Amino acid sequence: MKRALLTTMLVATAAAWLSGCATVPSSSGTPSRPASVERASDRNPYDFRSEGKIPPLSPSDAPNEPDVEEMGITETAIESSDAEAPPDTAARAPEPTDTLVDGFRVQVFASADREIAENAARGAQERLGLASYVELDGGVYKVRVGDYAARAQADQALAAVRRHYADAWIVPSKVRAAQRP
Repeated sequence: MKRALLTTMLVATAAAWLSGCATVPSSSGTPSRPASVERASDRNPYDFRSEGKIPPLSPSDAPNEPDVEEMGITETAIESSDAEAPPDTAARAPEPTDTLVDGFRVQVFASADREIAENAARGAQERLGLASYVELDGGVYKVRVGDYAARAQADQALAAVRRHYADAWIVPSKVRAAQRP
């Protein structure tokens, strides 16, 4: 309904503008003068309120919808005695913590696209059974596997890795070394 009303108003406005501005040639060959149009002036200013009124909303018009969902606030107090206690974790043995130390990893893949590198890392981890990492270095995402504290360990792993990744090589890196607290 609003669209029809708007379309009707636009057509009427365009028709009124065209009839006031356009000249239609008469049959005698001389252009006819447009109908007299009252122009706004200092003595007679333009009053936009006299152009028409916007009709009130009817029941068939769509209701306004809120931008956010309103949620009610409960006034019921929550008793702390009703809450369950967390499980007792004091009996557990302490978990080992990872610390970073200087070591070596084997690089198997590099890509400028992070998603491609992450997929390659998942594939390398499944294929090799080694922890894999995606490291951003110089704007390139590099897939590296293993955590080797000594170069000799990395050399042994390199031989196994090259069965699947012929172009793999060893790079110095910060590696995880599990330690007990």
